[in-house]
Amino acid sequence: MRQETQRRPSPALLARQVIPCIDVREGAATSPSGARGLSDPLDVVGIAAGYARDGAKEVFLDIVDTWPESGYLPALLGELKATGLDLLVSVQHGTLPSPRTCAELLTAGATAVSVSTSMVAEPDRVAETARLIGPRRLMGVVNCSGDLRHGWHALVDGGATRTTVDALHVARRFGDLDVRALLANSVDREGTGSGYDLDLTRAMARASGLPAIASGGAGSAEQLADALRDGDAAQVLVNDVVHSGRETIGSLSEALCRCLAGEAD
Repeated sequence: MRQETQRRPSPALLARQVIPCIDVREGAATSPSGARGLSDPLDVVGIAAGYARDGAKEVFLDIVDTWPESGYLPALLGELKATGLDLLVSVQHGTLPSPRTCAELLTAGATAVSVSTSMVAEPDRVAETARLIGPRRLMGVVNCSGDLRHGWHALVDGGATRTTVDALHVARRFGDLDVRALLANSVDREGTGSGYDLDLTRAMARASGLPAIASGGAGSAEQLADALRDGDAAQVLVNDVVHSGRETIGSLSEALCRCLAGEAD
């Protein structure tokens, strides 16, 4: 019998599994990007366009302004839509003021609106919003602190406020609504470059039954590969590793390809 050879994963396909994050305040990136070729390192559209050229399919926009301060957002989304990227948008730490407000962002160009704080504080409002605009136009985010042994608790207000709410309970609520995906963010690992909490990603994926996005701690392609291969993650979120210019979506996807093919250096 002819021995089947394992197909090497495509860098182009893997690039679509890597979601870059851009933190936005007052219509500009909160910190300068180190990516090459930018005329303005704070230009959100320029940064996103670079990610798109490098093969990304989606971008996560974390709008740190409050809803009343984010009047610039519809115009910005209109410009960003021209990049061809799917736009995943979080405003004011994932709060939902009303279904109508969410619908306005979707009309302006958002692919999905992210929900985090509101699912802990006002789950009925989230359920009503999902009913009115469609659950696939919402994306769940659970900011978590803890570990496998002691369990994880949900944090709100962008990770600034701890709660006693079981993070897996929140994940199940998102699963019951059947939202687009669930981003499992380890606040404990944010900015460390030490790798994702794979126990968390696995637990969130299994509790929710949703495609899980690993978040918090990305520092290398090997860590991205671990999340996709061993952490039950469907996608991975990256921020500083590409925003700093240390890596690109292209270089990460090429290295990720080698890792998953067993050819890591």
